[in-house]
Order: sequence, then structure tokens, then C-alpha cells
Amino acid sequence: MTIAGLIAELESRSILLSLDGGQIRYRSPKQAVTDADRDALRARRGEIVDYLKARTAARGLRAASPTAGPLTPSVAQEMWRAFAGGAEEGKPIALNIGTVGRFKAAPEAVTAAIRNVIARYDALRACFEARDGGLLAFLNPAEAFQVEQEDLRSLSRDAARETAGKGAQQFCAQLNRIEGGWLTRAKVFALPDGESAVAISPAHMIADAGTRNIILDEIQDILEFGAPRAPSPVLYNDYSLAERDFLAGDQGAQLIEHWRRWYHDQPTMLAPSDRAPLLWGNGVRIVKNFIIPGRVGAKVRDLASSLKVTPFLVYLTIFSIAMARWARMEHFPIRVLGDKRVSLELSNTVGLMFCADAVAVHVSAVADFESVMRGILAEYDATLSLRIPSLHFWAPHCVRPGIEAPDYPNKIPAVFNYYSLGTVREKAEKLAQPDTSAAQAWPPQIQTLSQLWPRRSSPLFLHLNDTGHEVMTSLHFFEGVVPPADQDSFTAMLFAVFDEVVRP
Repeated sequence: MTIAGLIAELESRSILLSLDGGQIRYRSPKQAVTDADRDALRARRGEIVDYLKARTAARGLRAASPTAGPLTPSVAQEMWRAFAGGAEEGKPIALNIGTVGRFKAAPEAVTAAIRNVIARYDALRACFEARDGGLLAFLNPAEAFQVEQEDLRSLSRDAARETAGKGAQQFCAQLNRIEGGWLTRAKVFALPDGESAVAISPAHMIADAGTRNIILDEIQDILEFGAPRAPSPVLYNDYSLAERDFLAGDQGAQLIEHWRRWYHDQPTMLAPSDRAPLLWGNGVRIVKNFIIPGRVGAKVRDLASSLKVTPFLVYLTIFSIAMARWARMEHFPIRVLGDKRVSLELSNTVGLMFCADAVAVHVSAVADFESVMRGILAEYDATLSLRIPSLHFWAPHCVRPGIEAPDYPNKIPAVFNYYSLGTVREKAEKLAQPDTSAAQAWPPQIQTLSQLWPRRSSPLFLHLNDTGHEVMTSLHFFEGVVPPADQDSFTAMLFAVFDEVVRP
């Protein structure tokens, strides 16, 4: 059992551990602590002390107060530039946060609302310049922001919507260079019947999927109420300055060291066919795109509800079981993409607030689904209590450029990304549409793409964008270590586990 699992099991019995002058202390109900518990605490005292120290340090990060100061690249932005910038930027695709919506308002009103949002958030007006081996940030003036216009009111409603949809997709695919001018673009399409479509495309360097929803909600609020109903009290730069200060201090060093040890202790997963180590690398990435039908997604939600967990956890457990059976391993690490908007005051912060959490997964071949899921939940909760602001393409301790070499090997074999896509309004509109998923095949039809990926890619990467109506899914393989036969066997295994768990 891991230390995180041991402490979670004790806490499930209301046995709460803490440190006092380097000594382990616990509070518990009378006679709750058994002789076996005391033996375990003595036998693993050093590990427990290190874990509790790291957990205390992580609390310091969560409690760090936003700090006003000069516009400065965040540690996440420095990591993103190291990953996505340089001569190969934009290949094979531009890494933007496509933000597309339709509103019942004239283009002039929508344009004004967009300008309102852009003016309020420094994060969307930031630009960057490499200088003296570092990265500097500057602020574009709000009045210089341009909103492109296209008038489609001469077309029929359906034709205009279709044209705007295609135009928005093309617009959001344009490269916004990290070391260019504006990293945010916007365009408004005038539609018939008093409607407008918008396409706003911030580079991933300055935004994430949560930013998308915040922007669309604020535009809707401005159009309906004249102002945002829930503006964030915390600006991204203030948040990131506090994060940077923490990581440069003693508690930051303690947390980084914890994750160095954690990473060192993880096993290396091997490919099933040729036993090649599943390490990250550059080269061909195979992308398998498919749709999980609404009827299957509904069964996942029903199962999650009956187990009193979220759909995210059900999908993560399905993915983990498939990996364990495919690689014939019971213990391995996964990186899970997450969101640093963990408090009410951060819930509407605009900026690059996504992160990736490293989780130790245990899948016993004889355990049932719920037991595996509860174990993963305990490890995931432990990881969140020890969260370090890292991104998915670095080893978990590489939280600042220079801490480890850029080519430091990453042996975490998989990344998992579940996102509940869309604003509340968008989800309601989709759920109001007729459910046609009964006609969709299962296993689903797969569209396979091959991309030459110049940046290091993880051996396995599962993206799930859950609209509530369906789940848009993308399964990625780094072909340098996962050959075609293993790609096919994993895909088949993933669908087989779905069949066992939710019986589509």
C-alpha cells in the first residue's frame, strides 16, 4: 500500500495524522487505532513524515494570497513556451483555445461586449518577448484590439449558420505566435434574424478551456444585463506571482523534492508486443477520433450517480483498467489534466489555469470495478492535497524551466483529460435536442489521423470532451513506442472495458 493509500485508509476511520516538531501525532475516536495501525506507523515512519511535510507545504501554496506586481510570465507560461514555442511552433496544428458561440444580438452589440471582456483581462492582452535567455511579458493596449467582421445576413438562416461555423473553425486554426503581437484574435459574423456568431481565439499560452467558458458567459451577461454577473476578484498575473514566490521558497523546494522522490519510485510501463519502454518522444502521433454516443454517456452518468462519484472518475477508472490489462501491470502512474480554479474567488479567473496531476494507479486483477475506483479516488485526492503546478508534458517535478534539462525522460505512460465542455447555457441547449444516439454504432466508428509531432508526445493520451449530449473522444498514441498492433489491441481493450462496466 502506498503512503497516500495508508493515510487515506486511516482517515476513513477518522484517524487524522499531523506533525508536531517532526513527530507524528494523531487524533482519533477512542480505541480506533489498532496494534496493526501502530506497527504500520512505526515501520513507515520516515515515509509518513516526508508525506506530511509535503502536504503541509502544499497547503501553503493553496493559501498563498494573490500578489500585485508587474506583468510577468507565469511558471506555467514558461513551461508552455518551452513545450510549444520555437522554430516548430504551430506544427502540426496551432494550439489555440477556440471559443465559438452564437448570440441573439446585433453584431455591433456583440463586438462591444467582446471589447469589454478584452479590456478587463490583462491575460488576454499579454504579449511576450525572449530576451537575455528569459521571457518578458508586455501589455497590448485595449483600444488597439481589432475585431474582424463578416456579414452573412444575405444568406438563409441555415446557410449563414453553416458558413459562420466553417469560418469560425478556420479562424480559430490560425497561429497566434507566442512571440508575436496579439495572442488573442476575434471575429463577429452577422447572421439573419438578429443573431451574431463569434469566434475568439486566444493562444493556449494565455488561456485554457475554462477561460473559454468564462469569456462566453461574460459576453452573454453583458448583452443581457450590461455587465458580468460574476467577475473574478483575482487577476491571473496576481495569482501567478504568488505561485512563483511560493515555488522559489523553502516550502516550494520541499514540495518539488517530494515529487522528485515520487517520480523516481514509479515503475516504467512496457509495450505489450516488444516490451519497449513507454517513454515520451518526438515523431509520429496516431490520433483516433470517435464519439461516445449519448446513450453510453447517460449510462456512465447513471453509474456515477449510483456510486456517488463523478463521471470523470468512472471514465478514469475505465481507462486505468484498460491500461492495466493491456500492459499486464497492476501499478503504474498516470497524469490527469486538471484546473487550478479550486476556490470561489478563482472560479472565474481568466488565464492559463490548467495543470496536470501525477497519480499512482493500482488495478488488482481480482478487484471489482468499484474497489479499483475507490482506490484511484484515494490516490487522486492525495495528489490534489499535494498538488504542484506542473504541465502534462514535463516530469512532475519540472515546475520551472531549468530545474531539470528539457529532455529529462518522462516515463509516465499516459495522460487522461476529461472535460465537461460548454457553458451551462450551451449544455442546456444540447440536452434539449432529440436523442438520436440509438442509431449510433457501438463500438463507435473511428477516424484515424497521422500527425508528425515535433514536440515530445506521451505514449497514450485519452481526451474526453463531454457535452452532456455526447462525448467527443480522441485517443492518441506515440507510434515511436506503441506500434500499430498495440494501438489496435489497446483500442479494443478500452471498448471491452466499457462493455463490462456500462453494457452499452
